Amino acid sequence: DGYVVVARIVRPHGLDGALRMRSYSDNPRRFQAGQLLTAGGGERCILSCHPLPDGHAILRLEGIHGIATARALAGEWVYAAADTAPELAAGEYYHYQLVGLTVITDAGETLGEIREVLATGSNDVYVVDAAGGGEILLPAIEQVVREVNLSDGRMLVHLIGGLR
Repeated sequence: DGYVVVARIVRPHGLDGALRMRSYSDNPRRFQAGQLLTAGGGERCILSCHPLPDGHAILRLEGIHGIATARALAGEWVYAAADTAPELAAGEYYHYQLVGLTVITDAGETLGEIREVLATGSNDVYVVDAAGGGEILLPAIEQVVREVNLSDGRMLVHLIGGLR
């Protein structure tokens, strides 16, 4: 679609139209003043964004004034144009590029699809919806992830002990 999910609006913050949001972006410059986001069916300019200690942030968008307007956006996903993301080094990927990839072991077994990427601090963890039901958590480490092929929609992995 040319857009990627970058956040979700949790609820209004205060009475003046500020929004409490949860970021899903791994691009720290994504929420700088002046950037454009799409929320609630319209493109809006960021006026300000301030991170909070709990992982949320307070976002102020152009055209959102008052609690009624802010309340109407609660639960809405926030999108940004995919082409606004900076290029990454070889072997690095944005989370949205990995979600939906089919995960196949080096033994030829299809494990399922990546549903979510968890940022844990030391390394990401890929949540795979297992083909037979349930989920498999795969650490994004060199010993496990052997190849990522975005054009084929596949990730090749080696299962080390304890991953099933």
